[in-house]
Amino acid sequence: MPGVPAALAADATWDGPVMASWWSDVAGVSETSGTAWLWVAAPHSETTLSVIANTGIALLVLTACVTALDRLPRLTPWARPVIAVGSMSLTAYVLHIVLIRALGIKDLDGLPLFLLPAFITAAVLLATAWSRFFRRGPLEHLLHGATRLADTVARGRPGT
Repeated sequence: MPGVPAALAADATWDGPVMASWWSDVAGVSETSGTAWLWVAAPHSETTLSVIANTGIALLVLTACVTALDRLPRLTPWARPVIAVGSMSLTAYVLHIVLIRALGIKDLDGLPLFLLPAFITAAVLLATAWSRFFRRGPLEHLLHGATRLADTVARGRPGT
């Protein structure tokens, strides 16, 4: 791990080589590693470096997509399904969790591979159809109403 002493890096891993803990999820979380594990940037490790890296990549992808649509407006019709899912991302996220629960999937390691494309396809189709009639998803609409109500109460004036 760049800039991390070898002994500290070794304490952060309990299985596999030290460098594996920096770039892959081969190394497991050690119960005794203490703060050493915070220097790991392994995928889904929920460490500080992992969160910072994931946030940076997400911002980079969003910036690239917005810039591409801004400079090439003819791409907008092709991007409408993705934009529709983005306009109701909370609803899509909650629905996929509800579906996982309804299907009785308890262990995501054994998740059949065909379910991921099925979830993505369902989210895109539902969001695209919904966006033809409504501006926001159902949960986004509820959240918007709640924030308007909170703003009205906080400011002591009727909502707009």
